Amino acid sequence: MNKLIIGFLGLSLSSLVFAQEITCLDKLLPFNRHSGLHQVTNDEWSDGKETLDSESAANALKFLTNSKLLCKTNEVTIKVQPICSATIADLPQSNTCFTFTNLGYFVISRDNARNINFIFSRDKRFQDKKP
Repeated sequence: MNKLIIGFLGLSLSSLVFAQEITCLDKLLPFNRHSGLHQVTNDEWSDGKETLDSESAANALKFLTNSKLLCKTNEVTIKVQPICSATIADLPQSNTCFTFTNLGYFVISRDNARNINFIFSRDKRFQDKKP
């Protein structure tokens, strides 16, 4: 009987530990790293554009957080609209975008296969203030 009670208590305790809610920040920074890498493939989402611009970077970021990572609505909010520029002046495919959110900042680029790559780094300066 004691073994049954101890087993039940152990199972209850372990389910409480795993019942903690995973936040969007946990998904963006797996394994408690300072930055995280993410990708949205052309098969998952496509805007039909040849190059990455401010509008497509913002839309791709919304797709990543809302549809792929399944973050809650408004858990990631863009504080500074994406600013995009060509890394190499004569090569439009080299456009890279930078944007701040309430959780940190993203560097967004598109590779030759038209996949969109995200580098996310946490930055507390743009975090929402706790009430």
